[in-house]
Amino acid sequence: MDAMELTEFLMARQFIKKREEIEALIPAETVLIDDEEVFLYNYTINAIENTVIEDSIVITQQPYHSEIPVHVHEFIELTYVFRGTCNVVINKNVIPLTEGTLVMIDKYTPHTVEETGEDDIVLSITLKKDYLSPNFLSRLSSQSIISIFLVDLLMESRESNRYLLFNHGKNKKIIEVVNNIVWEYFHKRMYSDEIINSYLVILFSELIREDEISQRHTHVPNSNNYTLIDFLQYIEDHYQDCSLTSMAKHFNFHPNYLSNLLKKGTGKSFKDLLQLQKISKAGMMLINSNIPIPEIADEVGYSSVTFFYKKFKQIFNMTPSDYRKGHGDRFAVPPFIRK
Repeated sequence: MDAMELTEFLMARQFIKKREEIEALIPAETVLIDDEEVFLYNYTINAIENTVIEDSIVITQQPYHSEIPVHVHEFIELTYVFRGTCNVVINKNVIPLTEGTLVMIDKYTPHTVEETGEDDIVLSITLKKDYLSPNFLSRLSSQSIISIFLVDLLMESRESNRYLLFNHGKNKKIIEVVNNIVWEYFHKRMYSDEIINSYLVILFSELIREDEISQRHTHVPNSNNYTLIDFLQYIEDHYQDCSLTSMAKHFNFHPNYLSNLLKKGTGKSFKDLLQLQKISKAGMMLINSNIPIPEIADEVGYSSVTFFYKKFKQIFNMTPSDYRKGHGDRFAVPPFIRK
């Protein structure tokens, strides 16, 4: 897919739609959000062909010189500025977006896109299934406490803010992934759905990696420029024989001070993080190998198989045997459970 070719394709699709034409396509159902009446748009419309699209993932193009009423969905929407600029209004806040910017808008969040110009290409990617559900997000995880922690931060921020802005710095990799999704969607061939789903996993992985939220929440004051990611990475690398004392010595901290940093930053103790990493690694081995369970327990650092079973069940709410039998999809991951 060539960027110029995609630009020419989308420019050829530019169109105008009057507000009354848009409203005529969608049932005029309204709901009260924060004491304000807004439209409920649970139908994704192909405004060019005037048809309803029932797919789980739908990409539509914003008509230019058009007024879109303030509305909400029962699904997540990603607004992406492919070319030019636009203003997105979310909860009455006007948010200017530049080329390459992506905003994720949560369910039941009042929003609209203000009138755009002929040269502005704004795309809407609606995810009717909750692609930020635990099942989907587990695909982003490499079965490590770092990935689990970052996914949890994303979910926590999404819950509090109702929308998230991404890619202010115009990360070319993110732009390339989104453009590939768009191209694959509009030029569907065999396995396009599977390819789009895979690109979505890559997209959200890149967003989490680049997200200011994770950067902001992983900084640790007065810690010689170390971040929570540095601490979690150490646990990941040394989980088989890691101790709070050895870790504190590595970072030149007092063990009690390091313990407090971890608890404050992640909501979990060093012991809890260590157990989570061991059990996560064991879970990955159970799914991806036929290694006997006692050998897996020993491999991840448990000398007692009975104790391993106990800890595994505490985190996964099932035995290692049941986990291996019931999670052949290879996408299971334990919750981080920040408290």
